Amino acid sequence: MEARSGGVFYGGLITAIAVAFWYIHRHGLPFWTTCDAFAPAIALGHVTGRLGCFAAGCCYGKPTNVPWAVIFTNPAAAANVGTPLGVPLHPTQLYESGAELLILIFLLATEKRGRRFPGRTFWLYMILYAASRYIIEFYRGDPRGVIFGISTSQFISLLLAPLAIAMLIYLSRTTPETPQRMRQRRRVAA
Repeated sequence: MEARSGGVFYGGLITAIAVAFWYIHRHGLPFWTTCDAFAPAIALGHVTGRLGCFAAGCCYGKPTNVPWAVIFTNPAAAANVGTPLGVPLHPTQLYESGAELLILIFLLATEKRGRRFPGRTFWLYMILYAASRYIIEFYRGDPRGVIFGISTSQFISLLLAPLAIAMLIYLSRTTPETPQRMRQRRRVAA
């Protein structure tokens, strides 16, 4: 039996958003509210997905001497995705899994705080993911595409972060406050 791993998260995310866009419109669901509902699930799926990457040996890091370095020994990892065997590597899969777990916790903890508006949770996820992915990419050792001297994922992150910030600003300004939120603000001001 031949096992393969791989795929690029951003490619999957872009495809999933396109399919979700079609599905949401076809079924008349509220677009940004539905995206908000899926954002924590995307983070949780990414936590487990990167654990799968760690188990497969793909998405490995650069050689390092840090005390928490991992050493892969399974020849299948080398055969399937070119993982260096017997070399201490940054566990970038675990870095990303941990970052996604922190993002998930943050999204859930802030869900009821601050000014809520449709799209907030989704775009917060996009900002946090773009930032974490951009940083983690510096530690990756597996072959990836390069655009303007940075990895493809870093390039996408540099496009995604400002878009997410702009969308948060736009949606927060164009979404009217709910009567409940207006009452809360009056109580705080009094």
